[in-house]
Amino acid sequence: MFQYDYPQFEKKRLLRVEMLDKLRDYPKNFLELWFQDYGDGVVKGCEITWDDGRLTISSGMVIWKKNLYFMDKPFVMECRAEDKIRYLKVQFLAEVREAGKITGNTRIFLEDKKPDPACEMELCRFRLQEGARLRESHENLQDYSTEFDTVNLIHQPYAAVGESTLNPCIIRQFSKEMLKSRSSDPYDISFSTAALGNDGHVTAELIREYLSCRLGEEYGEKGNAAIYRGLLEVLRTQKSGETKRGQGSQGKRGMMLL
Repeated sequence: MFQYDYPQFEKKRLLRVEMLDKLRDYPKNFLELWFQDYGDGVVKGCEITWDDGRLTISSGMVIWKKNLYFMDKPFVMECRAEDKIRYLKVQFLAEVREAGKITGNTRIFLEDKKPDPACEMELCRFRLQEGARLRESHENLQDYSTEFDTVNLIHQPYAAVGESTLNPCIIRQFSKEMLKSRSSDPYDISFSTAALGNDGHVTAELIREYLSCRLGEEYGEKGNAAIYRGLLEVLRTQKSGETKRGQGSQGKRGMMLL
C-alpha cells in the first residue's frame, strides 16, 4: 500500500538509526523511481561556453546505465584552437567501493576520437580555427550543424523516457521557426506547440513519428543526426512552399553534419 513516513526531530529525543536511514534513502529512492525509464544522457544543465581559450561546462546532472551523476560546480578546462574536429566527452570510470560508500566517478576531456559508446558520452563537438571564438549561441536550426567555430550539440544524448533524444534547445529552435513560418499543417502546429509547451523536451519516439507522417519515410531506428536532418528538411519544405508528405525526402542538403 502507499504511505509516507517522515522522521520527527524533537528536543530530548535520541536520534535513531532508522530515522537517519529514512533521510538517506528518501531522495535516492525518489530519483531512482522518477528516472527508471529514462535513456542515458544529460538530464539538466551541462551548458557549454568558451572564453579566451577556456571551456566551461556548467553544473548539471547526467544519467548513465541507470545511475545519476551530479556535478555541483562548473568544470573549466583549457581549450585552444587546433582546426580539427574535437569531441568533448564524459568517460564513466569503474565504481570505487570504500568503507561505507560506493562512488561512481567520471572524467571530462577533449579528444579527436568519437566517443566509445561502452563507457563514454559526448557533450558536444566542434572545430575551432586559429584566431576564432567558439560560439555557443545559434542563429537558426541550420546553424546547429555549422562546421567551424560553433558548438555542435546534435550528437549529445539528452535523457528522456525510453531512450535518449535531441537536446531541447534544438527542438525549441525548430518549433519557433516552424510557427513563425505560419504553417497551416496540423502536424506542424500540434508538434511545435506541444514541444514549446514542454520547453523542448520531446521523446525521440514522438519526433520520429512526426517526421514519418510529415516526410513519408520510416524513422523508426534513426538516431540524433538523422532526426536533425529530418527536421531541417521539414522546415526547408515548409519555408519553400513545397508539399512533401508520402513521397520521401529527395532534396539535397547544403551542410554536412560533423
